[in-house]
Amino acid sequence: DDTSAQPVHGVRLTAFCMDETEVTGSAYRSCVTTGTCTTPGMSMYCNWGVSGRDQHPVNCVDPAQARAFCVWRGSDLPTEARWEYAARGTDRRTYPWGNDAPGSQLCWNRLPSPGSSCPVQSYPSGNSPFGLFDMAGNVFEWTLDSYASYTGDSGSYVLNPTGPFDDGSRVLRGGSWGESSPFDVRASHRIQNPLGSSSPGFGF
Repeated sequence: DDTSAQPVHGVRLTAFCMDETEVTGSAYRSCVTTGTCTTPGMSMYCNWGVSGRDQHPVNCVDPAQARAFCVWRGSDLPTEARWEYAARGTDRRTYPWGNDAPGSQLCWNRLPSPGSSCPVQSYPSGNSPFGLFDMAGNVFEWTLDSYASYTGDSGSYVLNPTGPFDDGSRVLRGGSWGESSPFDVRASHRIQNPLGSSSPGFGF
């Protein structure tokens, strides 16, 4: 069991919208061109500046860069609760596509290894209940919440929960192209990384 995803607790959400795909390099470039967004990292496996990667998710961005793009668009990063609802729906499925073990439904390290991220919308068989792409694999996705242990129980409900907003870590969800364990691409799986951190496996 993943202790970071415990205890099971009730959540209620008001209506919200999410993009169908992870933010692409092409979309992020539009924000950089205005001077609002800053350039992502360009180390090995980063997509920025690499020919043919415009439709891959922008990666090597930290939480502040991700949020700056969202605010520029007139929106924000999803909270953890919103992200998980978008990935799982209401039936507590293990993965966005259901409960079947992951195989060819996602961009991950068992395809054989893709060696990098994949263009968005490459794996429609892995869509979430709401038709969202790449909720598992491709890149981990930054959320709005700082990391904290869950509270509550399955018999009570919290409306629109948010984690703390502090100067510590931020939560990422969804797994990345580098994962090879089914455990790491479950819709309930959560990891944390410090503010200011970025990685070829992190996008939004």
